[in-house]
Amino acid sequence: FFFFSSRRRHTRCREVSWARRCVQETGINAEYMGLLFCMVTRGGTSFILCILASLAVAKVLFKEEFGTGWESRWTKSKWKDEQQGAFKHTQGKWFGDEEMAWGIQTSENMKFYELSHKLDTPVSSKDSPLVIQYSVKFEQVIDCGGGYVKLVGADYEPSNYGGETPLLIMFGPDICGNDNKVHLLIDHKGKGYLWKKKPTAPNDKLTHIYTAVLYPNGSYAVYLDAKPLDNGTITSDWEFTVAKEIPDPADKKPEDWDDRMYVQDPEDKKPEDWIDEEMIVDKDATKPDDWDDKREGEWQPPKIKNPNYKGPWESKKIYNPNYKGVWSPKMIPNPDYKAEEIDVYTIGGFGFDVWQVKAGTIFDNVMIADDLQDALAEAEKILEKQVKAEMEKKVVEDKEEQKAAEEAREKMKAEQKNAEEKKPDLQTINSLL
Repeated sequence: FFFFSSRRRHTRCREVSWARRCVQETGINAEYMGLLFCMVTRGGTSFILCILASLAVAKVLFKEEFGTGWESRWTKSKWKDEQQGAFKHTQGKWFGDEEMAWGIQTSENMKFYELSHKLDTPVSSKDSPLVIQYSVKFEQVIDCGGGYVKLVGADYEPSNYGGETPLLIMFGPDICGNDNKVHLLIDHKGKGYLWKKKPTAPNDKLTHIYTAVLYPNGSYAVYLDAKPLDNGTITSDWEFTVAKEIPDPADKKPEDWDDRMYVQDPEDKKPEDWIDEEMIVDKDATKPDDWDDKREGEWQPPKIKNPNYKGPWESKKIYNPNYKGVWSPKMIPNPDYKAEEIDVYTIGGFGFDVWQVKAGTIFDNVMIADDLQDALAEAEKILEKQVKAEMEKKVVEDKEEQKAAEEAREKMKAEQKNAEEKKPDLQTINSLL
């Protein structure tokens, strides 16, 4: 047992619901604990006696760093067996900490990748936060491919895990062309719903750590590299619930509503010496002596770029004195609104299920926990030991690639110049004809 003294802390620790805070304040770190309170007052100071009992506190529920023997903990699916690529155990192109760097990398282009781990004990989001965290690095110049993970129910079969397995949560980046976004898809009554928000996913060949937390009260938060990315409530940011308020269909935009923030300045006039003719006739050009009007048509002097060209003229814009802002209808209560119960997820498996046009993505540092701060502390450690070194090595390689690209451009210019010099001129061609 242990005790501490305080004039104020006893007011926070009277209820068992404050057990975690009491333990944090005393510096105790235990996997299971509880509190039996006994308050004694001496000279105006309250002493609280705390005896460890059996109330669960924050813990890591699943963790995988893909070290030695990782294959024995994961099952490769037979779904789309002939179209599946193989995961390669690797430290990657750049790394800092040698032990921490080990991960699994997609190794074959135009392939599916299905791999999952079935949890020994299913994890519920009913009474505790559900924290999902992992790292991903797109080492390749990716054209189109996913870097997300999936959490599925306890009744799934690992050997058949794949695109047809009902999922509870899908989280992480999806890269395709210029459409780079972070997904957070969640299940509601057997149907998956996409996150309304679409934050941009980084695609810079470095390791990034994605963290999502779903709270029992229906709120959530997403972090990227241990920094807040977005947050909100499930009822607001997914479409499976109707809005509590809706725009009033009877409210119309007034006819005199001016929503132009800037307008052309009516006082601004085009200068008399403004030249907007881009091409002009070359006055110094002369008709070639061997020009044949009958065969080549009437000779016309060529046009050249006008050295006095200033571009199209436009009057300057000024702030609109009549600007009223962006109009929107007033909001009214939605008659169809009905409060939804918060979904409870029972997670039985964690898996990868992605399609990649070009392989090279590394997954690592998987964690499922019930305490966000534990996960973020782990993320900070990875950033310090691993990502910092990656960035330094990438800077060196980027400079080498830039130098090689510049040399290639100069070589191409020289080849083009040489080809131009060897090309016969018009007069030579005409003499040959």
